[in-house]
Amino acid sequence: MNSEQIKYIAEDLEYLRDGWSPDINEPDIRRGSAVLRRLLVEFAYTQAWKAAGFEKQPKVIAVDLDSILGCVDDSDIICSLAWGAEFRGLYMSTPCVNRGSFALGSASPPMRKKGFPGEREFYLNEFVESTSGLASGTKVNRREVIKYVANVKGGVHLSSKRRTDEKALIKKLEKFEQKISAHTTDGILVEIVSIAQAIGMSEDAHQLIEYANRI
Repeated sequence: MNSEQIKYIAEDLEYLRDGWSPDINEPDIRRGSAVLRRLLVEFAYTQAWKAAGFEKQPKVIAVDLDSILGCVDDSDIICSLAWGAEFRGLYMSTPCVNRGSFALGSASPPMRKKGFPGEREFYLNEFVESTSGLASGTKVNRREVIKYVANVKGGVHLSSKRRTDEKALIKKLEKFEQKISAHTTDGILVEIVSIAQAIGMSEDAHQLIEYANRI
């Protein structure tokens, strides 16, 4: 990856930082998910990070849903999502629809200013593979959520063959559709906002942006 390509990735990171405001609308979430797919699922962010000479992988602070739900039987959870976003004027984190009246696990204090309970620091590969949601005994990770929204919700450009290839993913994510919402916005889209804001506000994203501005 050359310096020009690094600058393109830095511009995408700036877009996540500045363009995903709490008032972002649903069409922009769906369209913008393609940027997340390129950065995280297609590894462009990690490639740019290494090409810039930084060690290991970028880090990101985000809600760790597994630690919050760790003491709860999966069968008792109807639907839960990690979230961790400023959205429509509210700070939203870890909604859970469940059977019974049990208490969730102890969530650690926020790690960031304006952060969320249950946060931890992830390397980027850990973050992408970490749990985004649990519904009816089925877990989905952040990579799957990004692919679902980018390829299915925002994927009018996909060929019929590519859509066929996504059938398993669609079946998995359909369990989350319309289970949880925020201000009439489906919870899966709020999860995408959470991912974008976590990446855009991270110190390492800022570091790569600063590097790109110097070259």
